[in-house]
Amino acid sequence: MLAPQRHALILAQLDKETTVSIRALTQKIGVSRETIRKDIDYLAQTAKLQQVRGGATRIRTQEVPMASRSQINAEGKARIARAIAARIPTGASVYLDNGSSTRALAHALAGHSGLRVFTNDLEVASIIAPACENLVMVGGRIDTEEMATFGSEALAQVTQHHVDVSVISAGGLSARALLTDFSDEGMRLRAQMSLCGQTRYVIADHEKFGVVGQFSLTIPADGLCFVFDQDPPDELHSALHTQKIQYIVADIV
Repeated sequence: MLAPQRHALILAQLDKETTVSIRALTQKIGVSRETIRKDIDYLAQTAKLQQVRGGATRIRTQEVPMASRSQINAEGKARIARAIAARIPTGASVYLDNGSSTRALAHALAGHSGLRVFTNDLEVASIIAPACENLVMVGGRIDTEEMATFGSEALAQVTQHHVDVSVISAGGLSARALLTDFSDEGMRLRAQMSLCGQTRYVIADHEKFGVVGQFSLTIPADGLCFVFDQDPPDELHSALHTQKIQYIVADIV
């Protein structure tokens, strides 16, 4: 197989899986590990992908569209959602940001009651409404692709409330950059939501591992807990440990 054909197969696999290992690529393409390693080196030098230990991850400049995102790793997101829902007591006040993972959490909270929920996601609000004693839709400019509110008005409103639990989703999570997002507005809103929670969760299914967004999302580690559907890669585990950030892995039920 010629090199351009291998390169096309590697990039096509990254479109499907976000991150691929050298081992998996050798099995799929049928060439040696050294050949795959050289292919990844070349594609990294030409800015087609990002090289990581043991494999590669795609370079992203924007978030996957919501319609596609909601179909990616739905089972893993549901496990994360159940794990967090079990930790949110009846009657709690909660911040939920926008995203497919928090929509899964809204479904998992359907059996709760008396919740006081603040969200910028119209779909989250619709799903979780029956479980709420009080439901507040954060106002602002509506992003019609995300069906969520952003901008200065939304950010100003978020700063006015403090809650028992805040849950935000990760745009990307990597050893190099840790938590990142794909828009400045989204990054600022998520950071403020997190700051307003006494207990703070960040949702990141394994499809976000190794992904680097354009904007760093920096939030204090105190009281912060990441929730994953799989154990993180060793490099990411080490980076989280160095920053004294806790994480849990949702059980497979």
